[in-house]
Amino acid sequence: MSLQNIIKILKNESTGLSEENLIDFEKDINWQLPKEYRDFLKEVDGGYGELNNNYIEFWCINDIAFYIDELDDSDEIILFASDGCGVAFAFDKNTYEILSIPMDCLERRYAKIIANNFSDFIVLLESKKLEY
Repeated sequence: MSLQNIIKILKNESTGLSEENLIDFEKDINWQLPKEYRDFLKEVDGGYGELNNNYIEFWCINDIAFYIDELDDSDEIILFASDGCGVAFAFDKNTYEILSIPMDCLERRYAKIIANNFSDFIVLLESKKLEY
């Protein structure tokens, strides 16, 4: 399944972001988003749904910005999604790895690496092999 097919499955109420929106957001968060994730955001700014029995909620950039303001570790991680059951997914800002992190203690020390990058994260979601 391609990223385009996943976007079709997700329920959302928004259109994608423009390049200008993405550049402004990256300036606001002082970090360059991974290319694969930027491509995703150009198609849709958030969305939710079930992929092979894995529920996923990708957050819109306003929600991402909210958590950046709330996090003590925002210099290390960027939250971007959740499983709807208390686990958030985040980018490690240094390595671009995908982390799972309990939402009741949003600190890097409680995070677990679950994918090498956003593309691998999508593959794991599709293949029912996402473990966190």
